[in-house]
Amino acid sequence: MASMDATGGEKELAVKMSDSVGLDEWDEMARACAWATFFHTPLWLAVFERALPHHRIVTKRFRFADGVTAIFPLIARSRAFGLQRAYASTAAWCYGGPISADPLSPAHLTAVAQAVLRACPNLFWRLNPLAPHQDALAPFVTTSDSTEILDLAPLAGDEALRMHYRHSVRKQVNKAGRAGICVRPATEWPQWEAYYALYEARLAQWGDQATSRYPLALFHELFAAGSPQVKLWLAYLEDALIGGNLNFYHGRHCVEWHAAFNADYFSSGVRDFLVDWIIRDARDRGVVLYDFNPSGEHEGSRRFKQTFGTSSYPSDVIVRRSAVSRLALAYRNRRKRAEAPPA
Repeated sequence: MASMDATGGEKELAVKMSDSVGLDEWDEMARACAWATFFHTPLWLAVFERALPHHRIVTKRFRFADGVTAIFPLIARSRAFGLQRAYASTAAWCYGGPISADPLSPAHLTAVAQAVLRACPNLFWRLNPLAPHQDALAPFVTTSDSTEILDLAPLAGDEALRMHYRHSVRKQVNKAGRAGICVRPATEWPQWEAYYALYEARLAQWGDQATSRYPLALFHELFAAGSPQVKLWLAYLEDALIGGNLNFYHGRHCVEWHAAFNADYFSSGVRDFLVDWIIRDARDRGVVLYDFNPSGEHEGSRRFKQTFGTSSYPSDVIVRRSAVSRLALAYRNRRKRAEAPPA
């Protein structure tokens, strides 16, 4: 808890921040933390550091005067020949923030936020929807956002689960089942490559509307990790790959991170069928919270997730940019407008 000063006001909690974080210590804390997700693990940031140029892990440790220790997963990307550095907690705009084996009070969170914002002038930090006391970070939030999560605890059997879905989902799942669609985990690299080919085809269809583009090297690092926390699920129709979902598992939490489908088969119900399969498998593994991940500006994606009977959890965003970064962004935006074809 924060102490009180002579006027009765709350004083800032004393804390020391350091860069010396061992991977074993970090991994152990992620496993011990009640609210950590896969995005808080060293594995998640390590695949970005290995796969993408100019990315480096710069995770911080916090030691508080009251004996509490926390780790703040953080990755940095160098730009402009190393003259600029952008920080993210965590990679790919996923859930970040501190993890700890100890309970963190609002005062702990405030102290962490103040220290990180002083050290990282260009920062993207997505708040963790599973972490307690996130309202303490409201003064730092710049963008409101949310994710869709399905609580599996009260849905013990397949019948209870599917009755929880909307009718449209049950209809699509049944249609795909009658068509003979089947689901298999990707266990060999050629299967991952085939999935990436689906993703490339979708990128070509989306064109400039695509909000992210990930290289094959990143998927190879996820495959090469050989971790049971990483699973690529593939949907087939008569041995033809028609879609896939890449999911991450950590404790009782499972989260979708990436999905790609052959658009010619959307009417078959493959998307609903695959998600239902993964949800049921996750429940059988002991997962309690199935997380569809934030949808950003994709309202259609958000509506699709909600058909599975999800609840919305806040996952707000803290963004800070230095003066140099703001100028660079304004320059890039002007160039885009200048190069855009006339309407």
